[in-house]
Amino acid sequence: MENRTKASATLAASALCAVSTLPEISPLKFILTGSVGTFTLGLLNHGFLAATIGGMADWFGVTALFRKPLGISFHTEILRRNRARIMDAIVEFVGSDLLSTENIMETVRDENTAKLLIDFFEQNKGRAKTKALVREVLGELFNGMDTQKISRDVAPILEREIKNLDAQKLFDAVLKVVTNDKHSRKILIALLDTGHKILQSPHMQAEMLNKITELREAYEGDSAGRALVLSSMDLTDEKILNILNETVDKKIGDAEKILNATGMVDNDTALAAEDMVKTFGGFVNSAAGNLNTKKFLDDLKTLFMSKFDSAGFIKNWLDVNVKGNTDPKILEKLRRQQAANPKVTRIVEVERKPVIWRDAVDFLVDAKIDEFIGDAELQRKFDKLIKDFIANLLDEYREQIPAMIRERLDRFSDDELTDFVEGHVADDLQMIRINGSVCGALVGMGLYVVAQMIEHLAR
Repeated sequence: MENRTKASATLAASALCAVSTLPEISPLKFILTGSVGTFTLGLLNHGFLAATIGGMADWFGVTALFRKPLGISFHTEILRRNRARIMDAIVEFVGSDLLSTENIMETVRDENTAKLLIDFFEQNKGRAKTKALVREVLGELFNGMDTQKISRDVAPILEREIKNLDAQKLFDAVLKVVTNDKHSRKILIALLDTGHKILQSPHMQAEMLNKITELREAYEGDSAGRALVLSSMDLTDEKILNILNETVDKKIGDAEKILNATGMVDNDTALAAEDMVKTFGGFVNSAAGNLNTKKFLDDLKTLFMSKFDSAGFIKNWLDVNVKGNTDPKILEKLRRQQAANPKVTRIVEVERKPVIWRDAVDFLVDAKIDEFIGDAELQRKFDKLIKDFIANLLDEYREQIPAMIRERLDRFSDDELTDFVEGHVADDLQMIRINGSVCGALVGMGLYVVAQMIEHLAR
């Protein structure tokens, strides 16, 4: 129940009881008889009457703050009549006292801002939120880059570096890496695997079968004996192909096992692997020696530079890897697919490639958060920095706080201000009415007792 309802009920009950306990008309006079009964009835009547008067007086006082009670204009509508003075007091109290720099900083100094930040990181998914915020800010920053201009500025530098590149030295370095034992093994395994897949392809199997057939027919010629020998051995063309495939599979499998062997292996395996690596290295070096590598590489570099769109390459690389845009080549491929299939009404959405800086940024943010959590001195500096910043901010805008409060209050008309204040405090003020009725009742009964005692002594 609201305080307003309680106060009104108290006032109504007091008035009703005051009337019902009047000695002349009260039905209680038939119950409360004699001197004691008369005293009790009078005590109740004076108590309820004083409660009614006190409640009415306080109702008048509370109502007079906001409007004219019973239409009486004398010293009523206090808030409206004294608006300027009240607003000055509010602005002075709130702006200069309650929200003063000293009061605010007294509260702020009691807080450990570094501990609050650590709690945010550890308990409120602060790490993920911080990383998401940093990625969003950097994303906006990178998306605002003019990659066209950057590519135009960087392209001449890239072209100059490529032209100045010592291709022979690079080739020698690559050759050294390729003929290295570890890399030679991997290259040989890859070549063997690729060759095996080519041999097992349907087209190559068909070609091999045709060649076997040609060789068999040439071998048999007009000799019935040779044909009889092959027939007696049940060597059909398909069986010969199967035997050849099995032999190749075994040889390639054995070679891959030897090349894949690491650690402690038997001497024969080690020698076989070493022999294959040396043979491969000798072949590569021999092939390279038979080439005029300098001229070949220079011609290759010249051809590359004539076809290479350095500005376009840089722009596309930045758009895809830094901005996270979809590669135009993929979009063009999808457009061609759409054109080839008219039933497709739209280009399928392509998942954007993660930007190259995302993982590095996440790692850096995690590292900095961990460093902050484990460094007490860093926490102390952060706490001081935040509190100094707040203090400086309050000092800077100290004069504006009262002005902001006054500006907010000035927006209210008299009626709006009255309704605003009444809506916030009127219900609490109703306790004054309740207390007025209670105190009035106690005072009324007390005065009645005193009056009766004086009257009794005067007799």
